[in-house]
Amino acid sequence: MTAPREEMACQICLSPLNTLGTPPTYVHPIQLTTDGHAPVPVPVSQLDTVQRTCDFCGDPYPTWTLVGGEVTALAIGAAAGLVQNFGQAWAACATCQTHIDDGRIYKVVDRAVQAFGLGDHSQARERIKQLHQAFLNARGPGRTLITTTAWPATAITARELPKIRDRLARFYRSEDGLPTALATAETRQDIAAGLDRAGLFWIDSDFTDLAEYAAEKLPDVTTSRDLMPSTDGLLVWPRPVTPRQITAASWTTTTEGWHLVSYRTIGGGLDGTPLQRLREQVGWLAPISTVQVHERHALPVDHPVAALTATWLLIAQQAAQVTTAEVDKVVRKTYARTNRPAPEVRVVRIGANGGGAPSSARSAPGDPAPSQTSRFWVSGHWRNQPYGPGRALRRPIYISPFLRGPDNAPIRLGTTVRILGSQKPKSENQN
Repeated sequence: MTAPREEMACQICLSPLNTLGTPPTYVHPIQLTTDGHAPVPVPVSQLDTVQRTCDFCGDPYPTWTLVGGEVTALAIGAAAGLVQNFGQAWAACATCQTHIDDGRIYKVVDRAVQAFGLGDHSQARERIKQLHQAFLNARGPGRTLITTTAWPATAITARELPKIRDRLARFYRSEDGLPTALATAETRQDIAAGLDRAGLFWIDSDFTDLAEYAAEKLPDVTTSRDLMPSTDGLLVWPRPVTPRQITAASWTTTTEGWHLVSYRTIGGGLDGTPLQRLREQVGWLAPISTVQVHERHALPVDHPVAALTATWLLIAQQAAQVTTAEVDKVVRKTYARTNRPAPEVRVVRIGANGGGAPSSARSAPGDPAPSQTSRFWVSGHWRNQPYGPGRALRRPIYISPFLRGPDNAPIRLGTTVRILGSQKPKSENQN
């Protein structure tokens, strides 16, 4: 039996590609409007985001991949005479999936007819119905969550975090499929168990700004057990961070190291039954990438978990003030009914020192002599700090922006520095 061909997308527009003929020629879908560029095929497994649409109705936020009958069609119009293969794997949005689950296939056809602006064109409606039925009549069991959809961001509050953690753990234990890196039953069970044990961390907005800014300048980091604020954990930022638009990350301890998983929020913009089903079946978070690391594993500067690593480091170096959030009353009662201890959510804010600039930062070699006539801002940066047995190991610490120069000298103009803190700065007269 031949192995299924890996799905390809265009590296330029991130659109999934259809195939023509054998051996396959990759082409943009007929209905897709492009700037005329030729397809540049890359495996979708190499992309965090793919600009796919629901294959039933064209919705821009597909949720599930279904496997059904092999569907081919004779292309018409400018591409007349070409047989186009639509494949055995189709993407379904949450609404179409709800109608399919409920046996209302006519509703799926209605959505397609409306989306394509076909009005009362009965012949076109019949052709769409035939395509859908050809696929669904041979549909196989199961479905796989599409993790490359760039959903609108959904805000997560600290109060909701225990419920979100529990729903995510339940999804890992479900029969619904996940992409290859998370597809094995052993990996899924490990992560689900880690989430059950996880410390919960909600990062406030100012600390998120600091972590994101610091992540851009982060040097190579070596993983170690004392780098992480808990043995297992789930950490959520209040908004997507870094160009990869991740909103949460989890770490799970295994015998070989840790599973590090990055997540984006899912379901933004949905309402009604489709949203309710998605929250029940998946929850609020969808994994977009995973990596397994071990003790003393080197993470390069451009590593996908740079934002998580920067946040860990800032928490560890006393740049953080950690308090406990009040958990939703319904969640507390649910935990009590199942004899689980009440969940604790730690809220991380910028501490009093705003980023841990030690006094040595102001007296490092190269500081200006006391006779200097002005002060100037030194931008935030990382410095390797010795630690461990014999201080032989090195760990990056973040140095917040600070003024270098004599205390009473005027500040040199022309330098813009971004300072983040939990308190409003004092006026010049108060300093």
